[in-house]
Amino acid sequence: MLKKILSTAALLMVFLFSSIQLALSSDLNEIKIPASLNPELEYLSTLASSDNHGPVNLKLIEKVLDFVVSPKSRSSLYYTDKLFSSPSAYYEFDINTDLKNILQYTYNPDIPSFAFMPSSVRLSYWTQVNGQNQDMPKLWTYISNSECPIVVKGIKHIEITPDQFTGAYYRYDIDNVLILCKFRGKNLLISISRQKDKSDVGRKGLVLGSDDNWEYLYSGEKGLSMPGLSWVSSYMYDSIGISFLYEVDSKKPVIRYGAFKWLRAGWADINVVKNKHIHNGLARYAKDLKMILEHPLLPEASELAKLFSDLANLSSEDIRENVKNYLSALKDRYNGNGLSSGNNFPKNLNISEYLNQMTNKQMYAFLVVEQMKSMIGKNRYLDNKLLVTAQVHGSMVQGSRLESDGIGIEPPFHQFNREP
Repeated sequence: MLKKILSTAALLMVFLFSSIQLALSSDLNEIKIPASLNPELEYLSTLASSDNHGPVNLKLIEKVLDFVVSPKSRSSLYYTDKLFSSPSAYYEFDINTDLKNILQYTYNPDIPSFAFMPSSVRLSYWTQVNGQNQDMPKLWTYISNSECPIVVKGIKHIEITPDQFTGAYYRYDIDNVLILCKFRGKNLLISISRQKDKSDVGRKGLVLGSDDNWEYLYSGEKGLSMPGLSWVSSYMYDSIGISFLYEVDSKKPVIRYGAFKWLRAGWADINVVKNKHIHNGLARYAKDLKMILEHPLLPEASELAKLFSDLANLSSEDIRENVKNYLSALKDRYNGNGLSSGNNFPKNLNISEYLNQMTNKQMYAFLVVEQMKSMIGKNRYLDNKLLVTAQVHGSMVQGSRLESDGIGIEPPFHQFNREP
């Protein structure tokens, strides 16, 4: 019992330390979101349920949308008080494009959505759409449809990237509903998600170098990548997300992306998440999404869809060879020579064993992110050696097991912990 109490205290200190770091870096003033919005947010959260087949009533969410478009202090953290019995945060940013363009990129059945959130999501895919095993509809083709709203419901599998402080990463499923409509004459997409069950146990991961490099390793070993806490069994207990993508300017293409997030996570049924952790996670996500969508080198959505389709159609052998080259390059770069900051590549990691335990979906996810980096000129230290087989073979190559692979067990990295 004493060990459990002391260990719990140690874990709480870890998250307290990370919270202090966040506070020092952001120094945000916390402001409660008006309680008058709570009934509307509660209503929105019910729409994600697969059992809710009722119509969407936009009149019931007018106060929330007024809040999204209202002026706010950039030095403040907005949160809901006591709603869903969880810590929370609201984060917003503007993207200089229109909703149709965003839908063509980030809600395209032929483009993996995690390509636009590389520092937040390792892998994500729909396991069910409108009650069936089918692809997402091409929502941008409905954007001018007067029959509104268009509703898509389904289940998504999510695997996130390692936490920057604890190194833990998680897998879980969410109920997700997308609502495409017009509000006050302007295009609007609402995305509502709710975690279905407690996540898989947290596992040890590593952020190699700077988080801005989008380079991570996943051990498959339970615990935290921190000295003295490697044995901890942590979980994401519950999460809810409500996001709005709204065309706020009638004179130029600008999307206001407003996101509400609630999250409980920790160990032994103790929540250790603070509002600042959630806010930081949303900022991490927003930074990449905005940068990629506004990047001048980003190819057209149709070109990007073909490229990722070609990549997915590579044979298992070609996918494996590309990931092997990728991991070897990471090992050379993060070898402890002092040229890079942050965590180094684990010296005891056997790349062949690592590959043997990865699913094709997970290997494909590695290549998707590396391809995105190459297209926008970010960290191209591989000198175009990576993905050469994708460019040579294209979509003619058959035999990929992306669709048949399940979620595999990754190789354990013994002593896969951060150095004290």
